[in-house]
Amino acid sequence: MTIDLDPAARTAVRAGARDDAGPRDGAGSRDGSGPRRGTGPLERAVDRVPFLEKELFLLRRLVRRGDICLDIGAAGGAHLFVMARRAGTSGRVIGVEPRPGSARLLGIGAGLVGLRRRIRIHQVALADEPGALELWIPVVPTRAHLPGTTADLTSAAAFAGLPHRRILVPTMRLDDLIAIEGLTRLDVLKCDVEGAETAVFAGAPRLLRELRPIIVVEADDAHQRRYDARAQDVLDAVTVHDYRTHRYRRGRLEPVDGIVDGEDDYVLVPRERQREVVERMGRRPGT
Repeated sequence: MTIDLDPAARTAVRAGARDDAGPRDGAGSRDGSGPRRGTGPLERAVDRVPFLEKELFLLRRLVRRGDICLDIGAAGGAHLFVMARRAGTSGRVIGVEPRPGSARLLGIGAGLVGLRRRIRIHQVALADEPGALELWIPVVPTRAHLPGTTADLTSAAAFAGLPHRRILVPTMRLDDLIAIEGLTRLDVLKCDVEGAETAVFAGAPRLLRELRPIIVVEADDAHQRRYDARAQDVLDAVTVHDYRTHRYRRGRLEPVDGIVDGEDDYVLVPRERQREVVERMGRRPGT
């Protein structure tokens, strides 16, 4: 049986394999926020190249050996596999993906690339309360979906004119998932759920108050409009818990006060973990 991994996932696996091989050349900048010696031109130029997912470079910096990580909206597995490679055999990575077919392929793919023991997959949608959610899934290959409550399917450019099918998926609060997994710590969390980010964080007060992970999140108005929200609402849902907002640009983290024009991805850091993040960003890959 041949499994065709998402193209970004294949790239992630190749990059992650180099991480598993051990430290590479390069050293951190003095302040640790980057760009470091050893940061390649591709990483420095990633903001200018639309098809490159710069979060993959960011996660290779943020995640370190032994980390416990959570990928909400695991989709094709690119971010999931990067985190699993970086966390190593002493780490643990949990993936959340609501679409049954994608969740099944994630499990198969993790086995094929030798990461099955490090990864657990939950086929569920995270929300502000338990229940069920109808999703509209395009029948053409895509990593995206729409909530069944979306009034105008053509309002989302990625879905305009695409045939789709409807499925019902279970929903769960993030705090409940954390309890099921028995987590008492969470180091890095990535969240990209097609505009439902505010609902995810509404179901995670304990996680934000007690576990305090570093959060990599997508926030843009186009997706948030599906839920009558704004991109700033996503940041506000987390920063109210004493988090600081950054963006990842040209190989380094830059503090920002809120939403920045042309930026969709943000890094939210607990106030007390600022120094730790400087160290994580400055260390050598593979350590």
